[in-house]
Amino acid sequence: MNAQGNNDDLEIERLEIIKRYFSRIYTVLPEEMRTRLLKLDISKDELKSILKRIAFLPKKKQQDFLEELINHYPEKEDK
Repeated sequence: MNAQGNNDDLEIERLEIIKRYFSRIYTVLPEEMRTRLLKLDISKDELKSILKRIAFLPKKKQQDFLEELINHYPEKEDK
């Protein structure tokens, strides 16, 4: 414990808040793009990888990338 007493508890609480903030997954893709990606016949691992790659690209680049994916991957069949 330090000279300020409860300051350690406050620092731990702040650290937890910061960890939660950075561990969140933010929606940085427009809903339409997410929906189209989810329709592609790709594994969850591939989807995660794609999302990480395009998440912070400008919208136009995201759209271009998505169009290329649609041309290369079939859509899932409805069950």
